[in-house]
This record gives sequence, structure tokens and C-alpha cells, in this order.
Amino acid sequence: MNRRIVLALAGAAFALTSFTATAAFADDDTGALTCTAEAPCIVRVRTVAPKASPWGKLLVLLSDSIKKESNGRLLLTVYWQSKSEPSAVRQCLSGKVGGIAVSNGALASAVPEMTATELPYLFDDYAQADKALDAARPLLTEIMRKAGFIYALRGENGFRHFAAKDRFIASPADLAGKSMRSQPAKHHLSMYKALGATPNPIQVAEVPGSLGNNTVTGYDNTLLFADLAGWSAEIKYVSLSGHIYQGATVAWCAPWFERLPTELQRVLTEARPKLEQVGLGLVRIFNDKKMPEKYAKDKIEVKTLSAAQKAAFKAATTPVAAEFRAETSADGRKLLDLLEANR
Repeated sequence: MNRRIVLALAGAAFALTSFTATAAFADDDTGALTCTAEAPCIVRVRTVAPKASPWGKLLVLLSDSIKKESNGRLLLTVYWQSKSEPSAVRQCLSGKVGGIAVSNGALASAVPEMTATELPYLFDDYAQADKALDAARPLLTEIMRKAGFIYALRGENGFRHFAAKDRFIASPADLAGKSMRSQPAKHHLSMYKALGATPNPIQVAEVPGSLGNNTVTGYDNTLLFADLAGWSAEIKYVSLSGHIYQGATVAWCAPWFERLPTELQRVLTEARPKLEQVGLGLVRIFNDKKMPEKYAKDKIEVKTLSAAQKAAFKAATTPVAAEFRAETSADGRKLLDLLEANR
């Protein structure tokens, strides 16, 4: 990808445009949709992402693309910083929204096979993740479709790291008995339990307050998301553990999608590889370049774990993948096999 383009977009990521439109149908309408340039259909999308973020920029670019390709018959309106990703996923399945932009971990609440994409230490770096997830796209699309979601666009949250108020987390022993905020997804809870910690599945918006009153004393997430969500203001130490690569997905909701004319369904499912690369590039610039500098300015100590330290975490969390293999469907095992073979 052209680096100048990525840097230009990164500089624009905090000056985003707004989505405004008037719905062309009533919320309780369940019939086929007629979408015209004069009375466009609104694709209502929920996400926990802030508007002023690389993820926000990606959704703006996607909105522009869809509007152009549909000749103004489809318009996106995004509900930013939704309180709960699992709630957004449920609303998608019920047809209350037309799309979602969520982490793969959240999507796993309704598509358990998606857990395969973010098991602990599945990927060592971006190159492995890119190669494996590209190879798995057809199967991911099929699995999601069976569960009521239409794959639209790949994104990412990035590599998750441990953060704490009181000390660096440099070994599994440092997590023993420690109360940590966990993403509600089962495999995140299982990971913390395997490490001896006490996971607390607090919703995104409630994490800063829970850190402030010591309900939890740490969390794991990417540097970028933790900063934008206000979590990092409550911590002093970050251990760059890279223990989970967390992908993200923009998906359309089958109950709503299936009401659209066929030609507009094609617009929404159009492959957009260049747009995906822009989105991935923006997130990586912030996670790898801009955020470490900001954390240093905020007096937060950041240390990279050694290969030996990461190996200790990897060994301790091996049971999470074994648990997934034992409990998942044939599609889930097939997906994990495919990811492991192509990383």
C-alpha cells in the first residue's frame, strides 16, 4: 500500500464526516425494500468504535463507496460507541439494524466458530494473520452466512496486550489471583482462568470506572482501543505480550439484507481489498507508532516481553485451543486447521 496515502488518511482520521439521512422505511416494516435515489434505504450500523478513530475513518470510506456504487440508493448511518458489542450482535440477528462493525471475539457470541481466529498466540505477527485470514475468507463467509451474517469487510483491533495499575505483567504468576477486565467472549474468560486470574466481563463503557474503584486492576486490549476508550488513563504499566491477535468484521445482518433488491445486495458484498488495506494500515500505524509515543507522554511505562516470557504465556494458555477443538463444530475445527496451515 502507498505509504503516503496511509499517512494522509491517518492524519485525517480525527476529522471525520457525519452520516445523515432519512430512513425510507418504518422500523416495523418486514417486507421487501424499494430503494431509490429519492427515497434511499438506510443501512443502520452499530459499533463500539469511536467516530474519531481509524475504524471510524474506514466506515466513512465504506459509506462513500456504497453510496457511489448504489447511485445513492443506499446510505449508511452509524451508531458510534455502542455500549456493548454482544448487544449489537443480537440486534443484528433480530433485524433491528442492518450491519455491525465488531471484533471477531464479539461475533463469536453468535458464531462460535469465529473463536478460531483469535485463540491465544495463534499468530506471531501481522504477516501470519494476513496470510491465514485471506486463505480462510471463503470458509469464514460460509460459516457466517449460516449463522445469519453477511461478510462485508475485514478489519482489525490488533494485537492485545496486558495493562495494569500496580505492576508489569511479565509472567503467568503475575496474574495469579488478579482481577482483570475480560472481554465477555468465552475464550477470553478461559484464557484468564488458564493464567490463574479472575476475569470480570465488564462492558466497554464501564471499564474506566471499574478501574478507578479497583473492581478490576488491569485489562488486556490494543494500545489504540484502550486509549480511545479512556481505559489507559487508569493504568501505569503495559506489557507488550501480543497474546491475542484480534480481527474485526463489518457484516450485514441477514434479516435486513435479504429484504434488499438483488443488485443492492451485490453492492454490499462487493470485494473491497484496497479499502481493507487502508483500514488495516491505519490501525497498525496507530498501534505501532503513534500510541507508544502517546503512552510515553502520558507517563505510562511500556515494556516488550522477551521471547522466553511470551513462551511461558503461550504454554500456559494452550488449554484454550484444546477446549475450543473439543467443543466446536466440524466447521470450527476445519477453520482452525485452515488458519494453522496457512499462517
